[in-house]
Amino acid sequence: MEWKQIKTLFILCFLVLDVYLLFMFFDKQEDWDFGFESPDKSTLEQELESENITISADLPNKELKESYITAGKKTFTKDDLNYFNTLENQQVNVIDETFILSRFKDPVKLPEKANGDLINELVKSRILLPGNYTFSSWNKSMNVLIFFQQKKDRSIYYNQHGIVLVYLNDDNEMVFYTQTMLGKAESPSEEKTLVKPMDAIKVLYEGNRIWPGDDITGVKIGFHTKIPLPSGEQVFAPTWIITVNEDENFYVNAIENQVVKSDELTFLNDAVSEIMKKVQNLPDESDIKDYVLDYINENISSANKRSEANDDAF
Repeated sequence: MEWKQIKTLFILCFLVLDVYLLFMFFDKQEDWDFGFESPDKSTLEQELESENITISADLPNKELKESYITAGKKTFTKDDLNYFNTLENQQVNVIDETFILSRFKDPVKLPEKANGDLINELVKSRILLPGNYTFSSWNKSMNVLIFFQQKKDRSIYYNQHGIVLVYLNDDNEMVFYTQTMLGKAESPSEEKTLVKPMDAIKVLYEGNRIWPGDDITGVKIGFHTKIPLPSGEQVFAPTWIITVNEDENFYVNAIENQVVKSDELTFLNDAVSEIMKKVQNLPDESDIKDYVLDYINENISSANKRSEANDDAF
C-alpha cells in the first residue's frame, strides 16, 4: 500500500474519532446542564443555614387559596347591648353606636404568669359577642391586652374597627376596655393562590428583617388592612404572620408578597388618641369620662416616656 493511501486512511480514522468524541462531549454536557445546579448557586435553605437561621415553626405543606375581603363598621343594636344588663361590675357607655367603653367598677386581677388561655377566659366572659375575638398579645410597655376580631376563622390584625383593648393598672388589674367590631365580610374578588411561606420568609431575609442566629418560631395566615374605601368599608388582604424568636411578628401580604408595616406601639398610641376624642364627647358629669382621661394622662403618657427613654439608651 502506498504511503499516501495509508496517510489518508489515518486522517479519516482520526476524523471519525474526533466526531465521535465531540458527540460524546455534547451528550455529556446536556446531562450536566439538566442534572446538576451550578456549584455557586445556593438555595434559600442553604443561605439560612449558613447564617444559623433556623425554622422551628411548622410550615403549611398544601397550596392555599384565599381572596381579599371587605367589611365595614358594625352598629351595635339594642338587642346586642342587652347583654350588659346581666353584668353588675361594668359601667358601660356606647358612643356613636359603634364604640363600647366599659369600666370595671371593681378592677379584675390577672393572676401572676397568666397564659393566653386564662386571659382569653377572663376577658371573653366579660365582653360582648366574645366568640368573634381572640387574644393576641399583652403589650407590657403600655400594659394593654390586645384581642383581634376574626373573620373566616382568621384574625384581622391591627384594625381600629375590629378590636378589643383591655387596659391594666400597675397591679395588673383590668380597669376598663374598649371594643369595636366589623360587620359582615364580603369577598369581592375570586380566590388567588397564596405565596408559599418560604417565599414570605425570603422577602424578610432579603430585607434584613431576619438576622443571623434568629429562629422562625411561628407561621400562620390572617388578614391585614389593605386600603380604606370612601364608603367606610375597608379591604383586607390575606397576610402571612411570621413570628421570629417567639416575640416579634412580621406581616407579609400573601398575594403580593410584600412586607406590610405594622408597629404595635404606634397602633396603640393611635387607639389612645381615638379614645380621647370619643371620651371628650361624653357629658362632663360622666364619671367614666374623668376616670379614663386621668388614666390615659397618667399611665399611657408615662409609658410612652419610658419607651422613648429606652430608645434613647440604645
